Amino acid sequence: MRRHMNKALVPVAALLVTLGCDGGGGDGDGSGEAAAREDRATSGSLSQSIPTSMLSDGGTTLKPPAQEFTLGEIGFDFGSVDAPIAVVEFSDYGCGYCRRFHTETFPTLMEEYIETGKVRWKYVTYVSGMFANGLPAAYAAECAGEQDLFPPMSKLLYERQADWKSLGDPSPVFAELAREAGTDTAEFQACLADERHRPRVRSGILSGGRLGIRGTPSFLVNGVPLVGAQPIAWWRDAFNAIAAEIEAGTGDPGDGT
Repeated sequence: MRRHMNKALVPVAALLVTLGCDGGGGDGDGSGEAAAREDRATSGSLSQSIPTSMLSDGGTTLKPPAQEFTLGEIGFDFGSVDAPIAVVEFSDYGCGYCRRFHTETFPTLMEEYIETGKVRWKYVTYVSGMFANGLPAAYAAECAGEQDLFPPMSKLLYERQADWKSLGDPSPVFAELAREAGTDTAEFQACLADERHRPRVRSGILSGGRLGIRGTPSFLVNGVPLVGAQPIAWWRDAFNAIAAEIEAGTGDPGDGT
């Protein structure tokens, strides 16, 4: 993926400054601060941080070398591969700002930009270790994705975050959400029990680390990093500015992942 800031993305950098993208995702109405309080109130204990084994397969138990995938091999892709704008999203299911983005903003982006062929989008199941049950929720999303049901499962995980985030054992809620999403529940449960998609989730964590991801949600827009659950107007301005530069021939389309 292209990492430098080409001319097409200079307007995006300007928008970051103008709109105050500070990683919090607030839009000036005080709801960003409320989301921060919610995250602090329901964040996991240290025991719920990313297990060391997710970052290294060392330790006292002999394990085979960890399988790792490239960024292009993980995540879930939406939209046309020919779209000129490429977005990679790193989000944690336990993150309040990520929930806000996916319940308030992403449905409009899907309708206006992704389904119309203007933007291609990759969602990476990222686990920050800051939020209770973020890791098992990522496994749940990946296991539904195995059955080509990632979109409805992901949507339910965010919409019903309050139902599972603070539970000691969230698996019964995940099972119910998987049933509502239409999965083969026996196969879903077997996938969870086996931690079948641990290598994909681990690869997402490592990819995010290499790309400098420090908070969620984080995005790469044609290779340029952006942080925060910005409102729909911000995304419209950013996409329109990039599209105008590409059309004028002063910037290059995104090269995908």
